[in-house]
Amino acid sequence: MGFECKKVLLFSAFFLSGAVIVLIPCIVVIARRSNNCPVQTTTTVTTPPTTIWNASDYQSNSEYYQSLISPRNFDQSDNLRLDRLSSPQFHPTNGKSIIYLRRQYHMPDLRGSTTTLHWLDLETNTTVQLTRPIWGIHDQQFFWVDNNTILFLSNRASTDLRQIFQLTLPSNVSQTADFIDPIQITNYPLNIDNLLVNRQASRLAFSCQVYPNLTIEETADRQMAEKASDRSIYQFDKLFIRHWDEYMTGRRHHPFLVQIARRSNGIFNFSSEPFDVLFSVDSDSPTRPFGDAKVQWSFSATGNSFAYTRQYDETSAVTWTTNLDIWTVNLSVPEHLSVCITCDNLATDTDPSYSPTDDSILVYRSHSIPGYESDQFKVKIYNRSSTTIVVLDNGDRSIQAMTWSRDGQSLYLEIGEEANNVIYYLSNIFTDRSINLLIRNGTSHNVNVHPIDNLTFVFTHDSILEPANIYLYLSNGSSRSLTDHNKVLLAKVKMSNVAEKFSFSGYQNETVWGWHVPPANGTNSSAPLAFLIHGGPQSSWYDAWSYRWNFQSFSSQGYAVIAINFHGSDSYGQNFTDSIIGEYGSLPYEDLKLGLSYALNKFPYINASRAAALGASYGGFMVNWIAGHPEMSVRFKTLICHNGALDTRSKSYSTDELWFNEHDVGNYTPWDNPAVYEEFNPVNHVANTPTSIGRALTLHMIHVRIENIRSIRINSNWTQPMLIIVGAHDYRIPETQGIGTFTALQRRGIPSR
Repeated sequence: MGFECKKVLLFSAFFLSGAVIVLIPCIVVIARRSNNCPVQTTTTVTTPPTTIWNASDYQSNSEYYQSLISPRNFDQSDNLRLDRLSSPQFHPTNGKSIIYLRRQYHMPDLRGSTTTLHWLDLETNTTVQLTRPIWGIHDQQFFWVDNNTILFLSNRASTDLRQIFQLTLPSNVSQTADFIDPIQITNYPLNIDNLLVNRQASRLAFSCQVYPNLTIEETADRQMAEKASDRSIYQFDKLFIRHWDEYMTGRRHHPFLVQIARRSNGIFNFSSEPFDVLFSVDSDSPTRPFGDAKVQWSFSATGNSFAYTRQYDETSAVTWTTNLDIWTVNLSVPEHLSVCITCDNLATDTDPSYSPTDDSILVYRSHSIPGYESDQFKVKIYNRSSTTIVVLDNGDRSIQAMTWSRDGQSLYLEIGEEANNVIYYLSNIFTDRSINLLIRNGTSHNVNVHPIDNLTFVFTHDSILEPANIYLYLSNGSSRSLTDHNKVLLAKVKMSNVAEKFSFSGYQNETVWGWHVPPANGTNSSAPLAFLIHGGPQSSWYDAWSYRWNFQSFSSQGYAVIAINFHGSDSYGQNFTDSIIGEYGSLPYEDLKLGLSYALNKFPYINASRAAALGASYGGFMVNWIAGHPEMSVRFKTLICHNGALDTRSKSYSTDELWFNEHDVGNYTPWDNPAVYEEFNPVNHVANTPTSIGRALTLHMIHVRIENIRSIRINSNWTQPMLIIVGAHDYRIPETQGIGTFTALQRRGIPSR
């Protein structure tokens, strides 16, 4: 391609390559397992060849970037080399130290990663890497169960399967000179995918993917037999056939409950047989694709009750309903029966969290509209002895997460608010509730409350200008960063230090917000534009760091970035989010047009003749929609469509989650009301067919020879070059949608890749 779009396409192809899902066979399921593995625990530590520590092959990003002589412009490879920090937890009794997870990548080629446990003394800032970093080994989901004991999941097992491990800390961790080798607690023939430990360290819950009515061992045997038979065909009698990025071939995430005890040597083991809570049920808990035990499971204060979220996978209705329910299990009685506490609500109920002081009370998040996954999440308080209470019933923002104070009287709330993920403190939830905003800027997650001081907590924080770090919030209202693993890397790259919000009059003169990030080299000279369109569509461009669509990856290469949070975006109130229903190609499209004009006028350094529009998922749909509307498409030198829909009606028959399409067109199926699927269908605008052709095609009304119809020139709406990026493992937007876009462009002679 001969003009400025070539630069955009080549850069974007590299930038987005990390987000393209690798092609893998989607029918044949290959399961790894050990041979004749015992179910019971083992304390034997083995170090198989696959997990040998090779110190000469380990280099931190700090060591690599320290060796670079001169600063460079930040690009996507730098972004992927950043350490990723998460899950901070206080010492369980004194709160004087924390442990967190650190994910590192192989330097400089990124051909591998590892996740390890790190300890940090809050008084001296001394940091110790507790577990050995080995490429391909990932520690996760840890629980600090007493002063010196950590239980966690890892694939350090000799079988390469994820199992439960125990790490015993020395009395003086700060003097640790070498890594601490953990002890393997379980040795199952399947991966353990989730882990939750109660406060007393007397019980834990874990999940394995098993077939309904089969044990872990029987599931492993069945998988081995299927593999030996070279079976490559599956039969489906209900939906889902596939969900998000995997085929649903029968195994389910089931929670197993088990009692644990510490032996005389200090090592934990199972003291009862694990109990499959959903043994005969064809359903998942945690739910797919993104549910996890941290938020969807909960032990009560005494550890004698267990709550979990599940959906109803038993019939095909799971694909067109969003009904999730919370179930509880009384562990003090032998039957271990599950009781549904939210079955009167046909919308989503999820994320149960027991009070840390009262077994009869739990909070959870709840929708009120069935079939609407972007409905407002409200927090409800369930009390076995009284009615359920809705917290902050008059608010118009969704509550994304909640964390109890240690005294069981207050909640920390994560809320999306005008493109920030902020933290509120809701005190005295049972009496005169008051709410205070604590963290107002950027994106904050993973609140963990101090064991003694209810108003002190650690959390992760990031922004457009800063990747995630662990922060400490003190009861006096101050906060500070605790980690600097990426300090050297960030000092050796040039990035933009400005990310500003702007607002303009969008559709029907309603206020719409957007982001402007100028080029890292400043605004003194003309700069090309990267016009980013977010997916969802009920999401937003947040003040957040991204390892995929990162504004800095564009701005550091000389682009101005404009990103509009159009009608339908979240964090601006539920009415604004709901406004996109039935309006996929109208309100957001008008906002994008008006936002582009406003930005070009407000930031005159941007070269309007060197603009590219980029979008993924819904953003990819919008790129295809823009391509078919010349009043907008000709404003861009090139378009970039990442997993975007071309034919919305066709997609509605092949996508995974049917509720998504059906609700957003007004609760219609494509056969009940085909017109609503065609109203904003990009495929109808590939060519601008004159009305004379439509009349001529009605041959029984007007006698026109077919040859004459073919001779009429069809003017193409699509004119601009386009890069199409397709993930063949994306079952929300099947790959044929992107292939169809490319086919149309090639057939019409439009430069495309």
